[in-house]
Amino acid sequence: MLDYDLHIHTEYCGHAPGMTVKAICRRAEELGLSAIAITDHVYEPEGRAVIEKIKADLAAASPKLKVYVGVEVDVDADYTDGRLVTDSLDGLDIVTAGFHYVPTAGNYPKAPHENPLAPTVFMDYWQASLLGIVSNPKVDVLAHPGRLLASAVDLDVYFDAALGVFEKAAALSAKNKIAWELNELTGYRLSPFWQEQWHRIYRIALDAGVPLVYGSDAHAPEAIGVHTFVDMVRKKLPEHRLARPEEIAAGVLGKRSQDTSERTFISFENKHL
Repeated sequence: MLDYDLHIHTEYCGHAPGMTVKAICRRAEELGLSAIAITDHVYEPEGRAVIEKIKADLAAASPKLKVYVGVEVDVDADYTDGRLVTDSLDGLDIVTAGFHYVPTAGNYPKAPHENPLAPTVFMDYWQASLLGIVSNPKVDVLAHPGRLLASAVDLDVYFDAALGVFEKAAALSAKNKIAWELNELTGYRLSPFWQEQWHRIYRIALDAGVPLVYGSDAHAPEAIGVHTFVDMVRKKLPEHRLARPEEIAAGVLGKRSQDTSERTFISFENKHL
């Protein structure tokens, strides 16, 4: 059993009924978890205010386990450079970047036919955005790598090309000390065939020296700490130790104590490619 969960949402996101901070903490305690991270969605700059509500709720809940207050901040879909919707991210334990929406289009497709971009155009924008995300010194964790890809294009056609992009992203992630998330919820968005293939993304990360962390992406109490799909992926990977919560909260091996000038940072000036 994994003893932590670094990706949990609250009812404040609008689509996680019953997920009060108190209910989250109690469920995590029942499971015997040693630590959790509450990383609610921030879709726009004003969404940063939810963090103060969570901190107040957490103080009232008096949890018995370690609770990190983080955020899953969205990538700004108006651009193709991977910038986040806000840079106001100080005072957070963990900054997780969520890449949910088609760059320049702004929708979250459930299947390729809902992607308004031509597949080749999408792949160009997806690559530029992903490389921008993992070049951002404020990001600690890349949430659910490949989830947008899986819903926006035909993986049978584009997966091999995507692996080449992940190799570039992994090199940048390792240099910038950005962990990749083994995300439970992603498994429910994939067909059985692609569930079996998803380990290939994480093998690339491990080969490049990228830390891996676990997050359930729970939107309901019963989903906290679940790692069925994550276990499927891990069984296909070489023996390795997942990064610990305290390492991520410290900025992955002390990243935040490092001068950002020492890290690789990609910047794109154009709004669209």
